[in-house]
Amino acid sequence: MTLKFAGMDLGTSTLKTSCDMGQKKYKMISLIGDVTEGWTGMTTDKSWLNNLVIEHEGKEYFVGELARTQSEIKYPLVSEGRMKSAENAFIALKSSLTNVAEDGDDFIIGVGVPVSTPMNDMKELSRLLKGTHEVKARNDATGEKKAMTVNVKKCMVIPEPYGTYYWTLKQRKVDVAIDAVLIDIGHGSTDFLAMYQGRPMRQSSGSLNEATDTLTNRIAKKLGDQTGKVVRSYELMKAIELGRDSVMITGETFSIKEVKNYYAEQIAKIMVDETERLIAFMPPDSFIELYVCTGGGAYIFGKYIQKALAQMKMIGKPEDCFIPEDPVMSNAMGFELVVRDRAEDKESE
Repeated sequence: MTLKFAGMDLGTSTLKTSCDMGQKKYKMISLIGDVTEGWTGMTTDKSWLNNLVIEHEGKEYFVGELARTQSEIKYPLVSEGRMKSAENAFIALKSSLTNVAEDGDDFIIGVGVPVSTPMNDMKELSRLLKGTHEVKARNDATGEKKAMTVNVKKCMVIPEPYGTYYWTLKQRKVDVAIDAVLIDIGHGSTDFLAMYQGRPMRQSSGSLNEATDTLTNRIAKKLGDQTGKVVRSYELMKAIELGRDSVMITGETFSIKEVKNYYAEQIAKIMVDETERLIAFMPPDSFIELYVCTGGGAYIFGKYIQKALAQMKMIGKPEDCFIPEDPVMSNAMGFELVVRDRAEDKESE
């Protein structure tokens, strides 16, 4: 029986998991869905991650990529800046453990949820996760099955940008809590977390609907007007993530560099305006020493966030807003570090 630590970040588009000090880290689509019976085809991708089926209370669910591509009825785990259902989140989080757990493992886990998630929902998710779970999963492509017993001894559910806050302090070898503001840009929403004397300040934190999909929606509309063709925003997401400056529409190549940069800068200004509005509710004696831009959207918006913060005199120079080396996984890695450090502190006591 092995005690393991895991950090999980429940985002709008993906659920990220980190284990073994970040040596095992992966992400999957933040969806579960009803099983569609029938022929599974001859897929070349036979990985567990993209063919995961989980059993819960006698019913099977497609999870992640399989739910996205095959389920007729899908259940998003996060919407409008908050966790939608504690039970559905529990199913997905239990599923993610199949990639790192072996039969009989004990776990201590830290889970990050969107900032606007009500406290009662966070407590309910923690309640569901704690305890001994019989996990039954199968690979839809190969038919292989897994059955294991996993015991979650302790579970912390925390606003997700806190993971990056903790990770950043540890990376910088800062041993005391400092006042900070984190801007966590996801696919469908942006979370703002203000930290005061080591504690999250709820009145200075919140969510904004402007995020990565705001950018793809605006680019899609512009391309539609330009080409006269229907351009779906989600079809642009991969090109945006890969940093491409052109896309192909019905055989023709169109540049998106100028429109992408223009809208990214405008959306970043909206995010920084919201940051300024929220920190106005910080206590008068607060002193913000650190601004961090994280999440998958940091790759696109990061430099514009830095520029806007500097222009508004909230930081001295753009580089004073820190962007983690791996902004997608920094929350999950931070949560793993949180629960590991707290467990070691209790052992030393």
